[in-house]
Parts: sequence; structure tokens; C-alpha cells
Amino acid sequence: MTEIADRPTRTSAIGQSIRRKEDARLLTGATNWTDNIQLPGALHMVFVRSPHAHAKITRIDLTAARAMPGVVAAYTADDLGDANPKVICVWAVVEGTVMPEFPALAAGEVHYAGDIVAVVLATDRYLAADAADAVEVDYEPLPAVIDMEAALADGADLVHADKGSNECFTKQ
Repeated sequence: MTEIADRPTRTSAIGQSIRRKEDARLLTGATNWTDNIQLPGALHMVFVRSPHAHAKITRIDLTAARAMPGVVAAYTADDLGDANPKVICVWAVVEGTVMPEFPALAAGEVHYAGDIVAVVLATDRYLAADAADAVEVDYEPLPAVIDMEAALADGADLVHADKGSNECFTKQ
């Protein structure tokens, strides 16, 4: 018992106010966040995304967006052509895997809600967001595949019609 009594006493932080050094900068907006760093020539990018889980893209009009102040460029898959990058597969590929192309900007058809159909680049993030809102997109909705087991049934609607099936992999 004497060993414990001989130890130096420590004050506990529990139940005590602790003075924080960073509060004044945080509360007054003086902190430099990554989001508020503006480098010379930097552009802000906003994506226009599909509200549909599955649809044909029948028209995209960027005219109003491109005419807005601060807009440097606006693109669709058709504008990019072969320069529309394909997103790389991130799952293990084994023999027999059916892998649809996954372009950065949807070309002709969207396959999930949130699929990107256009991109806007502007000098300010708010101008980019306003220009993205000005992009007009017309869709022809297609049946959405929302149930995994039903998606595998004969005659099921296909997410990627060119693949002939919704099955992409069978564990062996």
C-alpha cells in the first residue's frame, strides 16, 4: 500500500475543461481547409448525374451551361469520344467473368442512378454547380433491375443488354 501512496499525484482531465488552441481559428473562419485553397488557374468540376436507375439518353444539351459566366468547358461522352476513359475493374477477374465497359461518362444509356452523363468545368465551384444545373438531359426510362434473384431469372430485364445476361460471375 505504501507504493501507491508514494506515487506523484496526477490531475485527471475527466470532468475538467481543457483549453483548446485551435478553437479561435475554427470559430472565426481563419483555418485554411483544403476546400478553400484557390490555386491560380484551378478549375472546379461538377458532374451531371442520372436520376434514373436505367434509361436511354435521348438528348443532352450543354448550350446554356457553356454560355454561363466562368464556365471553361462542358463535356458529354460524345464530346470526348475515344478520350472518354474507362474505369478500371476493381474486383478479381477470373475465367468466364463478364465485364461490361464502364466509361467515365455514360454513352447512350445509364445503368444506375447517379451514372455520370456530363461534366462541367468552371472557375468557381458555385458557377460550376449552376452550370451543371443548366444542362438539359432527356431520358427514355428502361426497366430497372432491382432484385438480384429476379435479375438471374430467364427473361429478366438486362442491365447491359449487349452481355445477354445479368450474371457476371459464377463461383466454382
